Amino acid sequence: MRGLRWKQCEQPVTALRRAAWHGYLAVIAGLAPALRDVSTPDEQVTAEFAALGAHLHVHAGLWGEDGLRLVAVAARADAMFVAGDRTGSMVLTRALARRLFILSRSTPTRSQGGEDRPRPSGAAG
Repeated sequence: MRGLRWKQCEQPVTALRRAAWHGYLAVIAGLAPALRDVSTPDEQVTAEFAALGAHLHVHAGLWGEDGLRLVAVAARADAMFVAGDRTGSMVLTRALARRLFILSRSTPTRSQGGEDRPRPSGAAG
């Protein structure tokens, strides 16, 4: 369309946010569906955990304390899967996805000097 100008993003996508988004996608498009479907071979789920673990290890330094937590949670979810606790592994995987999504947002998280979610007006804090 002629004359239409695209508004530039006020905050460019940073390496931290991009890496978090890619991790989030790895969970929701690869690992979570594989865990949910009990007919998925264990080897495929293990490969999904390995890919996510590698991604988290490479980028954990970008996320500070969050990175260390994400690596630990992913390792625990993998261990639970190996031990036969698919449900527990899925619960931790959902928590991973949520945190990675939060890290991918443009609003800083608490560990980055912001809040995870806006406080209601009048809330102490």
